Amino acid sequence: MVHALSIDVEDWYHDSDVQVSGAPEHRVELNTLRLLDLLAAHGVQATFFFLGEVAQRFPALARRVAEAGHEVGSHGYAHSRVMQMTRAEFRADVARSLRTIEDASGRPVWGYRAPYFSIKAGVQWPIEILAESGVRYDASILAIDRPPGLEVVCPRAPYRHQNGLWEVPVAVLRVGPFWHLPLASGTGLRVLPRRLLDRYVRRFEREVGAAVFYLHPWELDPDSPTAAGLGRWLLRVGRAGLPRNLDALLRDYAFAPIAEVFAEQLGLRSDGRDGTRAALV
Repeated sequence: MVHALSIDVEDWYHDSDVQVSGAPEHRVELNTLRLLDLLAAHGVQATFFFLGEVAQRFPALARRVAEAGHEVGSHGYAHSRVMQMTRAEFRADVARSLRTIEDASGRPVWGYRAPYFSIKAGVQWPIEILAESGVRYDASILAIDRPPGLEVVCPRAPYRHQNGLWEVPVAVLRVGPFWHLPLASGTGLRVLPRRLLDRYVRRFEREVGAAVFYLHPWELDPDSPTAAGLGRWLLRVGRAGLPRNLDALLRDYAFAPIAEVFAEQLGLRSDGRDGTRAALV
């Protein structure tokens, strides 16, 4: 089974809990290049959801990702929570991100993932705006309202919204008889024993099918600053071992970009491309 691997390309200071004084140190370029090298060593291609600010500051990085054969998607422009924006603000943020990322990468953008997975199940207006923008799929809605989840609030497999836009959720893994957690993540790779993660992934394969994994470039960077406090401990722990754990994951499982794994549902060619995207509104 081929799973989908996705990368949310943002810098350490885009975390809303980080207090930055003065000009921040930019670490996203070096960390993303480390990821590219690791993926290239395994011949794996992924989906890179670029923050518009990152693509604007590092256009050569977006171009390099696209030229390496990876899918390029949008992570929004300014890393703002969707539910804290007005409809007009969200429409402008999406449109600006798509223009910026497409100009930098030279490729059409098919997918969108909201910062902080901040589109909630059952809230339709962001889905309507995304469909108007011309993207083919959203990857923003967690199948649980908040971790840990006793209740699954939407399908764990890709599904279609009423307006036709596809939702491709990250894998939420069932832990025991009741709990569900987004463990197909950088956090899962950093903190879970490998045999335990394998058990959950194999269960997901049986119950749902192909899984969508995700991580961030800063998770490979032990020296990257983070917010203080117990609540941000999970963002810091296990970073030194992530390259080793990711290397093992790429060796043991097959991966491809989201637009390739789910090409049939999204109406794309098997390589995730089909020409140009609809004009932005």
